[in-house]
Amino acid sequence: MKKNILICKILFLLLIAGFRPFLSFGDVPYRLQSKDTLAYIKLQGLVVDANTGHPVIFASVFLKGTNIGTVTNTEGRFLLKVPVVYSDHDIGFSCMGYKEKIMSVSAMKDIFRTIKLVPDIIPIPPVVVHKYDPVALLKKAVSNIPQNYSTRPALMTAFYRETVKKGNSKYLSVGEAVLDVYKASYQNYLNLDRVSVYKGRKAIYVRREDTLMVKLQGGPVTAFYLDLAKNPGDLLSDYAFDYYDYSMGGEVKIDGREMFVIHFDQKDTVSIPLYRGTIYLDAKTLAIAQAEYEISPKQINKAARYLILKKPASLRVNVLSAAYLVKYRLLDGKWVLNYVRLENRFQTKWKKKLFRSTYTILSEAAVTDINYENVKKLKYRESFKWNQIFTEQVSALEDPEFWGPNNVIQPEESIQEAIHKISRKLKRHQH
Repeated sequence: MKKNILICKILFLLLIAGFRPFLSFGDVPYRLQSKDTLAYIKLQGLVVDANTGHPVIFASVFLKGTNIGTVTNTEGRFLLKVPVVYSDHDIGFSCMGYKEKIMSVSAMKDIFRTIKLVPDIIPIPPVVVHKYDPVALLKKAVSNIPQNYSTRPALMTAFYRETVKKGNSKYLSVGEAVLDVYKASYQNYLNLDRVSVYKGRKAIYVRREDTLMVKLQGGPVTAFYLDLAKNPGDLLSDYAFDYYDYSMGGEVKIDGREMFVIHFDQKDTVSIPLYRGTIYLDAKTLAIAQAEYEISPKQINKAARYLILKKPASLRVNVLSAAYLVKYRLLDGKWVLNYVRLENRFQTKWKKKLFRSTYTILSEAAVTDINYENVKKLKYRESFKWNQIFTEQVSALEDPEFWGPNNVIQPEESIQEAIHKISRKLKRHQH
């Protein structure tokens, strides 16, 4: 079998940490008042299931007819700032398995709204399920990529966040950045994307008693490598289909479009760690609209050798989970990358010590703007590299004038709230 690309590119770096001061930005004065006067309308609320009242996580929230959009966080909440010039537009809410809901911007202005999405699951009778061959559908989806995704390069603006947490509540580091992304054409897999950090900052929460520092190599580059339509890797490459079992899972709707649901898991005979999960294909075009997957429990006990780049010899590491989410949305007849997220949990134990520690690395990126005009490829020397570590490439508070009064990084804050705080600066950067 070919090199296990996706697993090998997502690496943990475990280092013994000496004393590092506790860094907080609460005492950093904001000396330069922003002169930004761009008018906007603040929209915020909660997206829930209309039947159960449970929050709908990672639902798409977008301004119809524009590139402006975000996703709900793990509590179903969202925050979005809309320029007043779009005050006559509508806001769309959509998620796999739910009917799309549309509301006017004016109806949501300055009001915290609870948006109820109605489930829209389409059961497929057993006789219909056997009509479709999941492997044939996936292979056709791969061959349709040049038709379903842009054959022109694009420049994207994205917001990136990366956190490392020990246990359930203790953060070791938090970093965030506005990214410039050269999104290469989907016509050629060899033409790679490039990512550079436009503005970035970090907070390190390491005290003297912390014996282990955990870092993620590749950071922003890794996030965009999860674009399956661009990088099929060990899921959708020609060689990969022989290593999985597939099944049809019925159909769901998103934005009023029917989607095929395809479940997969690595075969019992495969001895290396691969994946299990679900891929959603647009029934009309067979575009990859969303993928949710994780390292399969069948061989996850072997995943550490692929994920751990460096560790002390006396430290034992077990991977508990490694989960990934990729979402696209349809824009002007082409599917575009919208949101990516990876969350990896692992357990460590020092030799001759009784207690174990659990660490979680989370990184996510939300695309906030796309431009196909006057696209220039980012220079290689200015691009983020695979062997770089994000928190080592950004200063404690880079450019306080950009971050403004929002100079405190709140670890529990969602990526949507962070985008909300600097949305005016994002708009300036885009123009």
